[in-house]
Amino acid sequence: MRFLAAAMLFTTAVAVPAPAAVATPPCSGHVGLTFDDGPTPGNTSALLNALKRAGLRATIFNTGRNVEANPALARAQIAAGMWLGNHSWDHPFLTRLPEAEQVSQITRTQDAVRKVTGVTPALFRPPYLDTNDALRAVQRRLGLTEINTDVDSRDWDNASVDQIVAAVDKLQDGDVILMHDWPPNTVAAIPAIAASLRARGLCPGKISPVTGRAVAPGTHALHGVHTVGRVDDRGAGVRYTWPGVYFEGRFRGDTVGIVLDDPVNDYQVRIDDLPPVTLVTPGRTTHWVRDLAGGTHTVRVAKRTESPWSPGQFGGFVAGPGGALLDAPAARSRQIEFIGDSWTAGYGNVSAGRDCTTTGGVDRNTDADQSFAALTARTLRADYQLNAWSGMGMVRNYDGSNPDVDYRTYYHRALQAADTAAWQRPRSWKPRIVVVGLGINDFSTALHTGERWADEAALATDYQQAYLGFLDELRDRYGPHTQIVLTYPSMWNTTALATSITRIVEQRATAGDRRISALHYDNDTLGLDLLGCDWHPSAHDHRQLAGALTAHLRSLPIRW
Repeated sequence: MRFLAAAMLFTTAVAVPAPAAVATPPCSGHVGLTFDDGPTPGNTSALLNALKRAGLRATIFNTGRNVEANPALARAQIAAGMWLGNHSWDHPFLTRLPEAEQVSQITRTQDAVRKVTGVTPALFRPPYLDTNDALRAVQRRLGLTEINTDVDSRDWDNASVDQIVAAVDKLQDGDVILMHDWPPNTVAAIPAIAASLRARGLCPGKISPVTGRAVAPGTHALHGVHTVGRVDDRGAGVRYTWPGVYFEGRFRGDTVGIVLDDPVNDYQVRIDDLPPVTLVTPGRTTHWVRDLAGGTHTVRVAKRTESPWSPGQFGGFVAGPGGALLDAPAARSRQIEFIGDSWTAGYGNVSAGRDCTTTGGVDRNTDADQSFAALTARTLRADYQLNAWSGMGMVRNYDGSNPDVDYRTYYHRALQAADTAAWQRPRSWKPRIVVVGLGINDFSTALHTGERWADEAALATDYQQAYLGFLDELRDRYGPHTQIVLTYPSMWNTTALATSITRIVEQRATAGDRRISALHYDNDTLGLDLLGCDWHPSAHDHRQLAGALTAHLRSLPIRW
């Protein structure tokens, strides 16, 4: 769908100002106007001028090679109020390329657009609309949402002005239409396109990176939403990977929609105090909850599962017909941060037995919203973060795996392994309690030949030093008044973990830090059955752990 006309040989760069604000009737819906293959000399300037005169905004899917060759035109697109998407580096059939080349095509374009315009695209359109599940998986891993099309203008196939406008006439609320940067008939059709949209009360919309649908510009996923989780806020959508991230809202009416794009994770949805409903890998959807009693309701959606490499996306809550979204629920005055591994994440906690391979595997049997961390926070009426990663340790991961990284590698990140960017802690996040549970993976398996510790004593020394350094970081982040609780279970094979935690607390106390305490989860005292997947705590155990932790926290001198 890309043709290079002779006109592209001319180099004219025109910076077009953003469209002036004009009085327009209310919008009955929004549509996504998209133009592929830019920026190109001559063509892009003509297109931007036509869009400006018509008062239209659009999403322009540029190729990286053209952005690099025509940086002034790419900046002119931004100046004209357009949104930018990624259309690969040089427009190949991507499904015919190996994965490494697909990644290169996409990332080179991301880098070029970011370098030239300062914008990081969140949308990707595959050249020729050529795609498959493997390519979509690459896009998701790179933080991009694939945008195909609802209506094809066929301007790439010499469609006339009338034919292009007739295609636009098919658009309905939320739809996206495919057009291109270079056909002269497309530019000529812009005034009639604007007239067609106005006649039907449709306005140009911004394409949501969560739903792939056109929405009102300025739509914000977190408008009217309460969350304290680590999220990558992209306006119309937020991304996240840490387990247990939750979003809460309020609405009036009998119907509410939950906008999600996540083919990997499961979610727990609760309306008011009704029994929760589980969404299994919902994909890109608006999940509707209908037939509620009229009136005011609360809605809560929580991520049940772990996905360190695959971000989920939340696009906000949507009121049903005749309803309305209300102000976000008030933030809770208490805040707790949980740091840990599979125990904290709720790994396999709702399984009927230790072998869960025949009942859907670990993901289907995990519910972070029913972990001891979530249960404790709700009992204490606290907001919380659940920053846990199964298999990770303070210095050594389970069975010595991935020796070049450990939990501390990822703790500061917003999206764990999916993105190296650090989480920008909002000023509102000031937990008075931090509960740390790291060490099971460091000591639960025997050292192997070739690991960097000569014996368990050397491992324990390294673990203690690293833990002390991690506590220094937490103190720097949250201040001297935050209570930090170091938790640890009974270990069947060693006392090294218990001894290490005791020494760490003693050293901190000797140094004058008396707001650090230890809590031992004694298996026998608590009656833990470890009937979750792979000998992990069961739902019963998590209730027992929550009870022990809640009692410990209530014993601390905390003013909150």
